[in-house]
Amino acid sequence: MAPLADAGRVLALKVATAAAQFVLLVVTANWFGVEFRGTFALFGAGVQFVALLTGFLGSVSLGFLAARDANRRDVLVLMTLTTVTAVALPVAVLAPAWLAGTDPLAPHRVVVAVAAALSAVEAGVLLSGRSAWRSSLVEFLRPGLLLALATGVVVLRGFREPREFFVVWSAAAVLSVLLPLPLLVEHLRALPRTGAVARPVSGLVRDLLRYGFTAQSSNLVQFLNYRSLFFALERHVGLAGVGVFSTAVSFAEMLWLPASSLASSTLNRIARGVDADARALVLGNMRRAWVATAACALVAALVPTSWVTGLLGDDFAAVRQVLVALVPGVVALGATQIASAANAGRGAYGWNILAALAGLGLTGIGFLVLVPRAGMTGALVAMNASYLATSLVLIVHLARTQHVRAGEWFGRGGRGA
Repeated sequence: MAPLADAGRVLALKVATAAAQFVLLVVTANWFGVEFRGTFALFGAGVQFVALLTGFLGSVSLGFLAARDANRRDVLVLMTLTTVTAVALPVAVLAPAWLAGTDPLAPHRVVVAVAAALSAVEAGVLLSGRSAWRSSLVEFLRPGLLLALATGVVVLRGFREPREFFVVWSAAAVLSVLLPLPLLVEHLRALPRTGAVARPVSGLVRDLLRYGFTAQSSNLVQFLNYRSLFFALERHVGLAGVGVFSTAVSFAEMLWLPASSLASSTLNRIARGVDADARALVLGNMRRAWVATAACALVAALVPTSWVTGLLGDDFAAVRQVLVALVPGVVALGATQIASAANAGRGAYGWNILAALAGLGLTGIGFLVLVPRAGMTGALVAMNASYLATSLVLIVHLARTQHVRAGEWFGRGGRGA
């Protein structure tokens, strides 16, 4: 598939994913209120954390490794599925017994997290093929199915208590793993064979552990940058504060739609080595991502507070102010998603970890100092600083390794020496 056509489908699916997430945000705010939105955000963060741990051995590096060993993709896929399942199943069996006594949502959190880990494997498998949009389809199913099932409950009987929503979330998560299986089987059967002599399985295991651990380490650090402040806010501001802040963050992350679709396409094409001038691809997509993210941010900044309260309720009046304050970091990080994807496509996950660690240091200051002293204002300062620091490291690395001249960031000037 042509790169623009594939990127277009990826963008369409990411728009659909964001639309489903947006509608979920609106309906849950109206059904349950601002404190539930705080609980929702903390539940989602817990799910992400467990999913990252259960998927620590390979799923995110699968696309890169499969591109290097096209004739052994099936082996890589089976190894990754086996590894993630072997870790996920004990967690699924034991964690509810460990936590149910103190946390009634623990069983649901574990089910959703394990499903998310397995879904990430499916997305990684499909990202190794010629059509990155199939991976985005798997990502769409998670919020899409949750929205569909929750709406069905409301139409048929309504939610009698907020906790029932998490039962529906568990059911949607399981379905999001089961439904893509036929697509996955079709994809595996269509994989090309190179005819080359296969490397020993031991070599594949080493690569899987090496790249999988490194890539997932990067994702874990990024997760801490994006979500750890929620828990500091819960302690020092309360669930309502988490509800307002997390809602603004959700809106801000929707501004990354164009950038994330370009990043998915960039990762796919860099990993498969299909572009003669990968450098031009990365720089061009970075410029497009910057312009698109800045344009989306400008539109968001012009939305009046009355629209936000009319959509979500009066308790969410502060969301617009928080969203506008996050714009500098969101715009910077939107474009550098392309550089991060290019690093992942080349297997240079270490630089993504370094960039995320630069941001994590500032997030840690926010968690320990700024939020306890300044509440939501401290969280805003910390998150913006973290985004900007992460972006700076990625830009400097790209500029140094690809000899990018100053004018090239804006589409002017020739290639450096």
